[in-house]
Amino acid sequence: MNQHNARIIAVFGGSRVAPASPEYAEAYAVGKLLAQRGFVVMNGGYQGTMEASARGAQENGGRAIGVLSAEFDWLAPNVFLDETTISPDLFARIREMQARADGFIVLKGSMGTLAELALVWNLARIDPRRRKPIILLGEAWACVLRVWREHLAVTEEEAQLLQVVREPAEAVALLTRQL
Repeated sequence: MNQHNARIIAVFGGSRVAPASPEYAEAYAVGKLLAQRGFVVMNGGYQGTMEASARGAQENGGRAIGVLSAEFDWLAPNVFLDETTISPDLFARIREMQARADGFIVLKGSMGTLAELALVWNLARIDPRRRKPIILLGEAWACVLRVWREHLAVTEEEAQLLQVVREPAEAVALLTRQL
C-alpha cells in the first residue's frame, strides 16, 4: 500500500515510558505491525510510547506523523517522525488526531492518554459519522472499563464502542479487519 494514501492510526500512550521498559517494547511492536500492514502511525510526537511507536513504524518501512502542541514548546519532537504539525493547544492537538485518524490504539498512559481516549470515545458516542475503531491495548483496560461501568454512568452501548485486546498483534489484526 502506498504510505502516502495509507490509512492513519493514532496511537495514544504515556510519555514517561523508558526505552528499556516493556511498555516501550509494546509500543514499538504496535508501530512495527502497523507499518507492516501498510498503516501510517500518528501520535503526539514526543517521547515514551510516542517515540516507540514512531520508531517501530519508521524502522520497518512505515511512516510516522507527530502532532505536537505549542503548549509544550520546551519539548523536542522525537527523531522518528516523517512529518510534524503543531497545534496551538492540547484540545486542538486531540481534535486534529481525531479528525485525521482512521482508527485508534490506546496504550497505558496517564492524564493525557485519558484525555485523548475520552474525547475520541465521546465523539464516537454522540456522532456516528465519527465512529472509528477504538482499541484499548492491555489487560489493565479491561479493569478500568469494568470500574467505569460499575462506578460511573458508562452504559453498555458506550462500553461497546471500545474493544479491549491483550497483544499488539491482536490490535493490528482487529484494525485490519475493521478498516
